[in-house]
Amino acid sequence: MTKFKLLIAAISALGMILMLIWIQGGFSHKVSGGETNLPKEPIDKVKTIIVEQVETSGEVSVSGTVLARDSARIAARVGGYIAELKVDAGSMVKKGDLLLKIEVGELEERKAQAEAALESANVDLEKTRQDLERYKTLFEEQAIAKKEFDDVSARFEMAKATANKAKAALDEAKTFLSYGLVTAPFDGIVSERTINQGDLAAVGRELLTIYDPKSLEMVAAAGEQFAPFLSVGAPVTVAISSLQIKENTLIREVVPQRDEKTRTITVKAPLHGANGLTPGLFGVLTFKTASSLVIVIPSILVKSVGQIESVRVLDKGEIKTRHVKTGRALDDGKIEILSGLELGDQVVTEQK
Repeated sequence: MTKFKLLIAAISALGMILMLIWIQGGFSHKVSGGETNLPKEPIDKVKTIIVEQVETSGEVSVSGTVLARDSARIAARVGGYIAELKVDAGSMVKKGDLLLKIEVGELEERKAQAEAALESANVDLEKTRQDLERYKTLFEEQAIAKKEFDDVSARFEMAKATANKAKAALDEAKTFLSYGLVTAPFDGIVSERTINQGDLAAVGRELLTIYDPKSLEMVAAAGEQFAPFLSVGAPVTVAISSLQIKENTLIREVVPQRDEKTRTITVKAPLHGANGLTPGLFGVLTFKTASSLVIVIPSILVKSVGQIESVRVLDKGEIKTRHVKTGRALDDGKIEILSGLELGDQVVTEQK
């Protein structure tokens, strides 16, 4: 009884194996990959082109970021509360425009004290100058001793030094007082504001960031192996997909120092003020490398079904579908063929 059950189990297992093979096409004729044989079609009115080979440069694309070459991070040079705030992020400003005002009451008092000190020093200076002139006349007339004249001369020099020191203190007070009025260093756009009206600004605290929109450029890092193809003046293409911008430009600068960790070099290429460009946008910089011979055909002749690409070819008097693998899209509507076609093949362009 046990042997019979084992025999039944073995037969069942074999049946299941044969069924799986049948489902997977194990008993069907397989068509070889790379080419599909279709029913023969008339070829008396078929138009074809001969697959050609052209010389083209290789292309490398690297990611980058839009940055402003001329950008300023404006920080407080004196401490105090923000009394007035004239701009916000996105505001356009001209050189010298007032951006914000810092309350600097203590500095105003300091300026008033310096003015009073200078006025007093000037009075003393004028008095000693008059004494010096009078004593000089007396000394020339030999009416006083030289020591008396020298003492007056020393008092005059001391008064003059005191007046100069007082003037320097006043100039310094005026300078510090001017720091309370923060103005734009150049024409530009406020990209960031990090302080609000009423906030306390400490010396060195960042207040605003301004950039010149005319100085925007693409900054990208490329592998150091591409250094021979990256030089100042070399043509590159910059694409910013978020704004659907694509423009040709030239490399402005190649940073000579390599990044030791990533083994890359940084290149900078200016942009030309397209609408919507702002610092921080992601972009792609593309440049050409060494030239090579590649097979190309018009891209319109390549048909795609999912990830499968194919073209129709005339082979030994028959029209066949040939599976291909494409590469780069080139100029004039042509596309690179990496595999599936050879030089001299006839690709069907039209059939009437």
